[in-house]
Amino acid sequence: MKKWMWLAGISLLLLCVWTVVEKGAGYFGKAYTDTEAFHYDFARFTEGLLLFELAPPNATVDQSVASWEIDQYRMDHNSLTDQIQAVRDQYADAVSAAEKEGDSSLVEELKAQRTEEISAVREEFSDDEAAKTAIIEQREADYEEALGQLAAQKTQFEGQASGYTYQLRDLDSGEVFTKGTINDEPFFEQVYSAQEPLYFSNGYWSFDFPYDGANRTLADKRFSGVIQIPEKGVAGASVISGINQFQLLKFFLYFLLAAATAGAWWLFKKRPVRTAWYTELTSYRKWQKLAVEWKLIGFIISAMFALAAANHFAAVLTRPWEAGNGSLLEVFIALACAVLFLSLSMLQAIWLWQHFGNWSCFKEEILQSFTVSQIYSAKDGFLNRTIGFQMAWVLAVVFLWGAGTALMAFQPVLLIVWVPATLLIGLPSLLFLMTRFGYLNRLLQGTEQLAAGRLGAELKVKGKSPLARHAAHLNMLREGYKESVSEQAKSERLKTELITNVSHDLRTPLTSIITYTDLLKNEDLGNEERRKYIDILDRKSERLKVLIEDLFEVSKMASGNAEIAKQQLDMKQLLMQALAEHEEAVQEAGLDVRITAPGHPVYASVDGQKWWRLIDNLILNATKYSLPGSRVYIGLTEGAGELAMTMKNVTRYELGDNTEELLERFKRGDTSRQTEGSGLGLAIAQSIVDLHGGQMKLAVDGDLFKVTVLLPNQQ
Repeated sequence: MKKWMWLAGISLLLLCVWTVVEKGAGYFGKAYTDTEAFHYDFARFTEGLLLFELAPPNATVDQSVASWEIDQYRMDHNSLTDQIQAVRDQYADAVSAAEKEGDSSLVEELKAQRTEEISAVREEFSDDEAAKTAIIEQREADYEEALGQLAAQKTQFEGQASGYTYQLRDLDSGEVFTKGTINDEPFFEQVYSAQEPLYFSNGYWSFDFPYDGANRTLADKRFSGVIQIPEKGVAGASVISGINQFQLLKFFLYFLLAAATAGAWWLFKKRPVRTAWYTELTSYRKWQKLAVEWKLIGFIISAMFALAAANHFAAVLTRPWEAGNGSLLEVFIALACAVLFLSLSMLQAIWLWQHFGNWSCFKEEILQSFTVSQIYSAKDGFLNRTIGFQMAWVLAVVFLWGAGTALMAFQPVLLIVWVPATLLIGLPSLLFLMTRFGYLNRLLQGTEQLAAGRLGAELKVKGKSPLARHAAHLNMLREGYKESVSEQAKSERLKTELITNVSHDLRTPLTSIITYTDLLKNEDLGNEERRKYIDILDRKSERLKVLIEDLFEVSKMASGNAEIAKQQLDMKQLLMQALAEHEEAVQEAGLDVRITAPGHPVYASVDGQKWWRLIDNLILNATKYSLPGSRVYIGLTEGAGELAMTMKNVTRYELGDNTEELLERFKRGDTSRQTEGSGLGLAIAQSIVDLHGGQMKLAVDGDLFKVTVLLPNQQ
């Protein structure tokens, strides 16, 4: 029971606070003369003062009629033919009834009257004086009606004017109007001057008198002076009831403010809320199962009803004092509704606070909600704006088409617009939609074939639409898949060759080592033959060592584990030293080396050891595979931020056109694998160049083999 009492108490507290906030701004720290009600009453009094006492409308009507008024009068009263026909229609039934009764004298009398009225219409329509007379008569009738309306309201003004005193002067005539005595300390005072005079604005009294046209006296009058409500005359003034109501309501609002303050202290100090009261309810567990949208919508709706009920309660509560009507039953009903909806809102607020706990929990549940998922799904429709706008256009056309078809049932005349719109917009849009769906189905079919591993035929690319671009992308994917299959086959072939070559190159020296080791075990072997076998074992072991070291080196660099220590080196000097190192091998191969290089040092930031290995491998490659007696051309050139080294030689063996395979591990130009070497020279060189961020290019033109090494050089 305590939990429901606490909810009711906090709801009453909020209701008191809301009533004070809603109504207190117009009462706290203010006098009755500051209220809108007094300003309205005073403005109504001043305009009534002008209308009934200071400048009442005179009894004369302007007799002048302008030509445009005559034209307007005739236009308002239709054409002459229409007026004559109206008179005839007016007498038609009466003449027919008299003829049926056989009363010939009555028939003649009616026809005579009809003729007179038609003559009067003709005369009035053609004669300007007759039209003027009719206009003036209508003007006088309107004026008399307006004066009658004012006379009926004068009693109201006289009752409202009680208690007011004034002294006003007509700024034009100088005439002074006085009522009562002007005091030095009045209850209320309003002063008017020549700059800010008292004048009539026609906003508070109802009458149909066009004062700005028929009588300019009231509209043009301006007054200066003072209007007061004397302090001693307040009790007899018409505003006394308003003052009493204002003071009573002001006291009541102060009472509500004090009650709200005391209630807040009592609730939060003596009866603090326990959230467990409300989270242990069965309804809370059912509420938790609702989607987050329904939780929030339920709270918002109840809060809106609570706000409306609180506003209604504040209005009903103050109505008996402000307007003198209302009833206690109405106040009680408004109070019960406000407390009910405020309690419901507070209960849901506690549930929301306990359920979500913190912002991250609330955000997570919002992001997982059905509404957000639908928003993201709808947003995906505009990932490609062209398709999104085309979809929106077609949907709009279909909607308007259906709406137009439905409207034709009520307005068949719309068929004039509906048929052209259908032919020019509706059917073309429908055809456009069907063709797009057909194209999309073909793309889906092609995608399914590609996913199943069947390349199928190339998709047609129609136009420049997003679907056409998608078809082009699928064709690119198809070609990529085709190339991937080809590359996979090539990779399998190279893998097989790699295993074969590695096996061959490792087995050859290892077989020799095993063979000559067995021979050395013979105790009858002579010293000369023993030394010969040992020399062979030494060469074969060295070859096996080089092969294993090269394999380890290229694997290390390919895996990215190799480290480089760069320093500024003269590339020209490094090249010359490497050539000097291999001078004997060059001479044995019968090669003529030609060098082209700048006349000054060429510096670059490289790892000296690894770059030496690069040059060494390229020179060894040339000595092993160049045609004996041919020339080898080595060039070193500097460019804009780039250093280029080229090496060209005529090959001893036929290489073919596929230069990429020469960079594969254990790949040799000598396919019979009779030459010395590991087959890893170019592969190691390629890895070294990659480590330095450069490029290595191979080119074959017949028997001419060319290696180009490009190295970035910021020096």
